[in-house]
Amino acid sequence: MTRKDLVIRLADRMQMEPDEVRACFDAFLDVIVDVLGKGERIEIRGFGIFQIQERTSRKTRNPRSGEEVVVGPKRTVRFKMGKELRERVREAGAGTGV
Repeated sequence: MTRKDLVIRLADRMQMEPDEVRACFDAFLDVIVDVLGKGERIEIRGFGIFQIQERTSRKTRNPRSGEEVVVGPKRTVRFKMGKELRERVREAGAGTGV
């Protein structure tokens, strides 16, 4: 599902124009990016937690040459599902053999 698909579904559900929903959705995403960029955590009860995870530098190998390479430290976003989301995902997959 794409951003456009999400906007259309939200617009239908909220009985609003897609352009209005797109503006709200883009603002929502901007806030999430800004908060995570500051290293803060976002908790949406029942849905999940977004937080920054600091990764230390590590040694790895180049698969083509076999040469040892050092990968520097980096920050990544970690998402942990909330209980309600986890249960709904489990229920949705129950009939599909997942």
